[in-house]
Amino acid sequence: MAELTDKEIMASILNERKLAASSLTNLILESSNPTLRNDVKSILTRTFDEQKHIFDIMSQKGWYSVQNANQQEISQAQQKVKGIESQIG
Repeated sequence: MAELTDKEIMASILNERKLAASSLTNLILESSNPTLRNDVKSILTRTFDEQKHIFDIMSQKGWYSVQNANQQEISQAQQKVKGIESQIG
């Protein structure tokens, strides 16, 4: 039986953190109890931090590469976010 590599283990943990963040976000959006919402928001923040830490480790080891956006792409994304914010109020 083949053993999992460190890269495969880290990728699995990273994917689990992404799934957890998605599930926690849905729980927050569907919760009407303010105490529960605040508790889950705290857990979600820790989940984001853990995901970033895992991503950083994988990136440093060359296991997860991303293409850097140029300044024009960044500006376009910022404009889209501002547009969404203005629609939401």
